[in-house]
Amino acid sequence: MPLDDVFEFFRHYDRETYEVFACQGNEPTDDDIVDFEREVGYRLPDDFREFTKSSLGGLYMAVREELWPRPKPYAVGPFWSFLYGLNVFGIATDIPDWLDIRVRWRQFRDQAWADLIPFLQRIGDADAYCFNTDGQIVEWSHDEPDERRVVDMTFPDLLLQEIHELDERKNRKIQGEG
Repeated sequence: MPLDDVFEFFRHYDRETYEVFACQGNEPTDDDIVDFEREVGYRLPDDFREFTKSSLGGLYMAVREELWPRPKPYAVGPFWSFLYGLNVFGIATDIPDWLDIRVRWRQFRDQAWADLIPFLQRIGDADAYCFNTDGQIVEWSHDEPDERRVVDMTFPDLLLQEIHELDERKNRKIQGEG
């Protein structure tokens, strides 16, 4: 099963290094997901549907602030040094707006990108990974919002890659870079 590696990672992640919050107990029903899909006009990929219905749906993951102090207003540094976490948007009951995929999609729709559903974003980055109407993952750039670079990966593989890259950035930060 493609998500097994993701679930395995979160069963054993380093709790001293990472803060992880998710819907845990407020998982959406199939009807909640179908309602959202009706609103957007297409079906979400199966692996994402399974993830968002799990206790990890609506995921916030960040390096603990004592290890990676948050940037101060007007701070200057290499771009990577501001990317201390990631969000996977979800459909959970009572999910905060900043983590709600429905709210994020409506913001995109209102900016004329209704064909994209943002589902994963690095904290500190205006760019996002989105699903297009074909269920493909595309990287959306706020600098070139009409460009659609297809990412040839599954949702679980992309999430694990982003977690790995976050871990690499964390190590650089702890070593005093940036």
